[in-house]
Amino acid sequence: MMPDPSKNGSIESVDAATSSTWVFLVAIVISGITTFMFYPLITLELIDRGVGAGATGLILGLLSGTGQILSGLIGAVNARLGSRTLAIGGLALRSVGLLVFAFDSNVLTYAVGAVVASLGSSSTALALKTELMRASSDRRTITMRSIAVNLGALVGPSIGGVVFVVASFSVIVLSVVTSYVLLGLGLLFVKFKPPEESGQDTKTRMRSDRRRLDRLFFVLIGCTLAYWGIYSQWPLVVPLYAESGFGTPLGSPWVYTGNAILILVLQYPLLVKLLKPVRSSYVLAIGFLLFVGSFLVLPIPAGPATVILFATLFSLAELLVSPTLDEVTAQLRREGTGLTRAYGATATAAGVSSLIGASAGGALIEHFDSPASVMYLAVPLAVLGFTGAVVLSRRKAGS
Repeated sequence: MMPDPSKNGSIESVDAATSSTWVFLVAIVISGITTFMFYPLITLELIDRGVGAGATGLILGLLSGTGQILSGLIGAVNARLGSRTLAIGGLALRSVGLLVFAFDSNVLTYAVGAVVASLGSSSTALALKTELMRASSDRRTITMRSIAVNLGALVGPSIGGVVFVVASFSVIVLSVVTSYVLLGLGLLFVKFKPPEESGQDTKTRMRSDRRRLDRLFFVLIGCTLAYWGIYSQWPLVVPLYAESGFGTPLGSPWVYTGNAILILVLQYPLLVKLLKPVRSSYVLAIGFLLFVGSFLVLPIPAGPATVILFATLFSLAELLVSPTLDEVTAQLRREGTGLTRAYGATATAAGVSSLIGASAGGALIEHFDSPASVMYLAVPLAVLGFTGAVVLSRRKAGS
């Protein structure tokens, strides 16, 4: 029997997609490790250089939030120019922005560097994420991406701490910049898909998809707002609740480490194996219910058992909801256009919700003088997310 050329071409395309998927996952791990080498130590370094706490907080806010809030615009650029341009350009911007932190300077210079670095970071992250999802949008790939991000968060701080003690913060920055340059050079040899909006019939397909998908997408945005509003309470609650429960300031690092380990160990078995037949909207609903349960623990007097229970329920909810929001986004957009725009819009919603949620949570803690008070914000948000998941389930079933 003669070989089927079309079949061979299909196999080759699958192999190429699989190869690209692993390249992008490795790039995400490298990016995560270098980012977390730098980020946990910048506060200490800036204060040591004489920058005030208020100015340091502003710089950190610009570093983490600028690119995220502008991700909608970044997604539009990505759709036009393509992921290769945005990924490599983002690495260049991030390198230039971070380089200012290698030297003693003033607040304005650091602020400008933070803005540039944040735009670069969000550009690269969105480009790699979009390209990965365009290559494969199944739950396994999405879960592997989440694991790659958390692996960087787990390994990076340890490496950064060693370099900080043995050498200096400036050496960390120069190492990070060097890694970004090498990563950008490596991505030049990786095959990327063409820009989403390069096809002649893009506008026609966008019009036909818009009426069917926009209502669902607004529900997804609601779930995204709910999740990031909830997640923004984590760095507020954990330091206070863990220190009270364990009786030591070391309680917070213990909880953070446990959170990362739990996600790395359980996310793949739960999402890809155990919950494989469960629809993504139901997984979202389960996750938001777990969030409700976690925050209902907070009014109980803090102790080791209650801290562990809160952190475990929260971590389980996080590992279910975070990658599943990406999965639902891919489901809503993969048959139409605008996956990059969709991820940009959800990232913008995440940035806005994080900013508002953190401010509101901090105000509640200050007013009631208790970390348990954030439940008045987090529980209604979790109910909102659960409701959105139910709506997504019903709409998808009927579409």
